[in-house]
Amino acid sequence: MNILEMHDIHKSFNDLEVLKGIDLNVAKGEIVAVIGPSGGGKSTLLRCATTLERVDSGKIVIGGDVLCDTNGGKIRYCDKKMLGEIRTKFGLVFQNFNLFPHFSVRRNITEALIHVHRKSKAEADEICNSLLKKMHLIHKANEYPCNLSGGQQQRVSIARALATNPEIIFFDEPTSALDPELTKGVLNVIKDLAAEKMTMVIVTHEMSFARDVADRIVFMDGGVIVEEGPAYELVTNPKEERTKKFLAGY
Repeated sequence: MNILEMHDIHKSFNDLEVLKGIDLNVAKGEIVAVIGPSGGGKSTLLRCATTLERVDSGKIVIGGDVLCDTNGGKIRYCDKKMLGEIRTKFGLVFQNFNLFPHFSVRRNITEALIHVHRKSKAEADEICNSLLKKMHLIHKANEYPCNLSGGQQQRVSIARALATNPEIIFFDEPTSALDPELTKGVLNVIKDLAAEKMTMVIVTHEMSFARDVADRIVFMDGGVIVEEGPAYELVTNPKEERTKKFLAGY
């Protein structure tokens, strides 16, 4: 069963076409790493999948529900009610954490649970405590983001993404704002999620991590998928010259 289906996705910003007919399916329990040079369309693809950007044409299905489809040359998005349901099916972890600075760690995690998902405070706190223990951050529950390291903030943002029990989590370069020591801690958390067979799409520049953790790697450049395949095979034996050139730098 596919949790994510993206078919013939096109997206332009003014006269610049950033996505040029992308096809991407992600099966339940699959970990897909998306790699490629800056400006290749990786983050735009993620933003389209998570409703932060509207596509110009194509079809997106998340968890069996149609987010958008093209009919008669016109893109049509689902209604507001369905959009709300689809948004409960995924979590998103940003490269710059995007925590609310005026909320404690606990409130950053429980706010949506209480006010969007209608959980009781007790239930939201129980979910929060469980996730903070998993992230080794239970002792930071009442701290504010400004008092945390970058790695700790990113682990809080991962906990927030997991809190709603999504079917798929998207990571947009989750370690790009961290130094090497903090990067290791965040990657270990994602490795643990991979061991639990959490469905994930990870945009990353960490090639060894992508090789060792992902089931499949997608290499994007110039708004198209140049090559994709089993992770270890693609990194160690790429077929396309453009992929070989890119990976030679790592």
